[in-house]
Amino acid sequence: MLAERGVASTRAADGAVGQGRRVAIVGSGAAGCYAAEAILKGDPSARVDVLERLPTPFGLIRYGVAPDHPGTKAVTRTLERVLGHERVAFFGGVAVGRDVSLRALRSAYDAVVLATGVNRDRQLGIPGEDLVGVVGSGRFASWYNDHPLADDMRGLLAAARDVLVVGAGNVALDVARVLVKDRSGFDGSDVSDEVLAALSAGGGARHIVIAARRGPAHVRFSHAELRELIRTAPGRVFIEPSSRPAFTDALSSPVVRELAALPDRPDTLPDPRAGSTIEFRFDSSPVEFLGRAHEGSHLAAARLASSRSGQSGAPIVAADLTITCIGYRYVDALGLPTVSGVLRHDDGRIGAGLYVVGWAKRGPSGTIGTNRTDSYRVAARLLDECRPQPRREDGAPGVESLLRESSHAWVDFDGWKRIDAEETARPGAR
Repeated sequence: MLAERGVASTRAADGAVGQGRRVAIVGSGAAGCYAAEAILKGDPSARVDVLERLPTPFGLIRYGVAPDHPGTKAVTRTLERVLGHERVAFFGGVAVGRDVSLRALRSAYDAVVLATGVNRDRQLGIPGEDLVGVVGSGRFASWYNDHPLADDMRGLLAAARDVLVVGAGNVALDVARVLVKDRSGFDGSDVSDEVLAALSAGGGARHIVIAARRGPAHVRFSHAELRELIRTAPGRVFIEPSSRPAFTDALSSPVVRELAALPDRPDTLPDPRAGSTIEFRFDSSPVEFLGRAHEGSHLAAARLASSRSGQSGAPIVAADLTITCIGYRYVDALGLPTVSGVLRHDDGRIGAGLYVVGWAKRGPSGTIGTNRTDSYRVAARLLDECRPQPRREDGAPGVESLLRESSHAWVDFDGWKRIDAEETARPGAR
């Protein structure tokens, strides 16, 4: 990614002294942008500064959504209008806790809203989880979306013929689909040529095992996601035979009925030249990852345990790569208390003039629409509780003054638009 450093526009800092609230929002994903939108609507004189640690905005919509789902990413056009509003200033490349302290931010604004999301993959907590080849879905999605701080997955993909995907949500199906889709399936997406080449590395088909830790009645993925996966690998999506009893009395939903209609995995998988294969295993939880015999630091297999009665032993499945899709957690870097993997709060309020929205508030759940509803509700509380404070004649110092004092450069909205134009114009851009 390009990282153009500039000096922020002061257009949002102009205006009459003392009019409207001055609010800082930390994070420019959906939750942060919707909070800004609600504040602008609720206070026609409010001014909002949006701080983002990366040079580019939009958070998980840019770096978490599967690249072959451009329709989902299209919401960025709405969020871009928020960031381009005349009473909003964007400060890219500014990390709270590193470039400016939260205490200084709270002193400079009437209110601060944390929209930082959750920043670490949740772990299984089993032996072997530190082996090379065991990665979380957040790390993997960051790589295939070209996050500037992402780990390089090209080496792992080149050797990955047997892949274990742990999870039963839409993210697990996204990962499986991306791994088996041929190059033409990414036409119209924003996947980079480098990532596309790595996904196609090795020239051979992959065998994907999707291990759901509970039964089919408890899957979290949508019917649409399942049908898309089946269309991606027609005739090559199976049920592992020993999982078939888990479907008993669990056919109440269209998703489960669609799963039940899949064929059992044959004793001999189809010719790899026909394409990659996928099998679902239910009530299958990894209990140990095993290293290679002569290179113990690299993943070779996983031992799975079943919770079903009458099922004994823990079968071992080959796995050159395991991607865990089991959720995320918040790792605090701001000295704030957390509980159950999120920031501690009272209905969005952390303390006087300090609020939280999005996944940092409620955990990694819900849709983009959920973030809008949540952010609007917290913004309404902020507007009810926080009143504009008296300003100096030159206005509230805000983050711009704080950054100028430390000679820290940033990317403003116009700078981000130049980055976006350059990326879009690159050869191979889709």
